[in-house]
Amino acid sequence: MIFLLVLSGIAGIAGCVITTAWLPANLRWQGAQCAVFILIIQECILKVIPLDTDGSGLLIAAGLMLSQWFAPLIARETGKLKVHFRIPSVPGYLLMYILCLVLIGASWFPIWMVLR
Repeated sequence: MIFLLVLSGIAGIAGCVITTAWLPANLRWQGAQCAVFILIIQECILKVIPLDTDGSGLLIAAGLMLSQWFAPLIARETGKLKVHFRIPSVPGYLLMYILCLVLIGASWFPIWMVLR
């Protein structure tokens, strides 16, 4: 199980690094924050909901961590919303973290339905 968590974490970080490199310089720090937040939450979920240690569990975990590829893009979309709706800094960060939780829910809901 530890190997599964480590491998899925590495896969998620790799996807995050690739996407963060595409962001403008002023959004890279926020993109990294989104990715780390999603990594921590998903690793906690994987620790609470133990997946099989065979290949199927490994593929599910790696696929979920690769969903982190979209995490830095949340920072970009939040930046657009902050400018469009003139949202101040602190509520903007709260919006960013809420959108991260929505991404986690969207990626975990189908798996939760199957495991249930």
